[in-house]
Amino acid sequence: MGGRARTQVSTPAGTGRSADAGDGRARDERERLQLQRMERSLVRAWLAAPSVLAPADYECLRYAFGLARLHVFRPAGQPRDVRVNPEAVAPLRGWLLGHLHDSLRGGEAAEAKLAVCREAAAQVRARAIELRRRLLADHRDDFDAAALDREAGRRALVVVAGGGGGAGYVYAGAYARLMEAGLIPDYIVGNSIGAILGIFRAQRRHGDVNEYVEFARRVKNADIFSAVRRRSEFCMPGLLHLHLRALHQRMAIGDLRRPLRLDEMEIPLDLVVAGIRRRPYERLPSDIRSPETGMARWLPMWLQVAARFTRLLQFFNADMVEPIVLGRDSDTRQVHAVDAAGFSAAVPSILQYEPGPGAGVTREIFAELMARHELAAIVDGGVADNVPARTAWRGVAAGRAGTRNAYYLAFDCFFPRMDPKNLWLWPIMQTVQMQMRVNRVYADTMVRFQETLSPLNIVPGGDALDLSVGWGYQEMDRHLPEVREMLRPVSLDRAAPAARAS
Repeated sequence: MGGRARTQVSTPAGTGRSADAGDGRARDERERLQLQRMERSLVRAWLAAPSVLAPADYECLRYAFGLARLHVFRPAGQPRDVRVNPEAVAPLRGWLLGHLHDSLRGGEAAEAKLAVCREAAAQVRARAIELRRRLLADHRDDFDAAALDREAGRRALVVVAGGGGGAGYVYAGAYARLMEAGLIPDYIVGNSIGAILGIFRAQRRHGDVNEYVEFARRVKNADIFSAVRRRSEFCMPGLLHLHLRALHQRMAIGDLRRPLRLDEMEIPLDLVVAGIRRRPYERLPSDIRSPETGMARWLPMWLQVAARFTRLLQFFNADMVEPIVLGRDSDTRQVHAVDAAGFSAAVPSILQYEPGPGAGVTREIFAELMARHELAAIVDGGVADNVPARTAWRGVAAGRAGTRNAYYLAFDCFFPRMDPKNLWLWPIMQTVQMQMRVNRVYADTMVRFQETLSPLNIVPGGDALDLSVGWGYQEMDRHLPEVREMLRPVSLDRAAPAARAS
């Protein structure tokens, strides 16, 4: 036969199945995220026009969204996860996506969205009851009705706290308002200032925010910063040494005052750092890699810092950095909490962090991380993922919050605003917001704090600190009705017609 011979392409055994499995996981993630956003739209519409949809129908719909997102969960007291048959869940999931997605996610008024939901309520109730019955029959040895209803009808509170330097002190006020309302996070993910305040909040479930504020009020520059005396083993060289000595003392536990580890937090805590890849790092200008060189070293420190800030844009590059989550796996949970937060706040080429005293295990873990990921340095997580909502979402999927049904409350203090004091930071803020195109999708509620201190005000005085905490409290208070409602448990029993009549 004429023409070219047909080329035989060999495929490793299992590659096709792996690709299919990957596509299936991506589709499942996408659908669960769509259902999550649909429930958020339903809640917002109902808060705006509650008279349009009967409470029983509203609860039925919310329960159905939780049931349709079900894929795997760990019943209370059980040693292992239970994986639910996706074929059982698919009919309800497909019906909700096919019949309600466009209405709930569209631009119609709240009344119009709820009118569509009202018409669909009977169908949704019947389908939810049938799926619940089937799951209880299929998994009679795995969980009971109470466990299933808890997973479908209750959402854990996940707080995602982004970076932003001194602007992030508003988070203390937000945490205070949540605590006052009796809302305790089940899982916290943060970086930079969000990581530092995160270890305070996660240390005890019922901690006192006023205690944290009083500690911050006593902190001086010398308690946090010092001159750089030598290069860091893991961090990028910087203009200042971020040592967090006062924080190490505050977070020490036991008679021997040993450092607190991430796995000893009462609230599960994951902190994001950024790893700078070796090859891109080697291409950086020499004065960035070695601050002791170059003409800028003769400038006053504040001018050197300002000059470095203007050059941070080169680090906001996926080819340059990759996010690394400390706390997600059992190994990195052994890292000292303050060290994890310190690396997460080490602004590239400006702040240099080195693990604190007695950090042998931490050093071993970071050395292994750098070797495994082929990294030149570990720096501020904000350059890779400033408000890591997607990281939190995947942490919940991995079981970090206990339940897989969570409500994501994200804090953002670093975004473009017409503030003359911070106009010079506008390019960096705009670049950070490009990350938000992804993360905004995963957050149920994004709290953007309009009033903040300057990002450079890392050690504010008492009056400025009080002002910042007050701003955070007020902003959180404005969002509290939505937060409360999203976290309110719903029940299919209360959604039944008989219950509605009573």
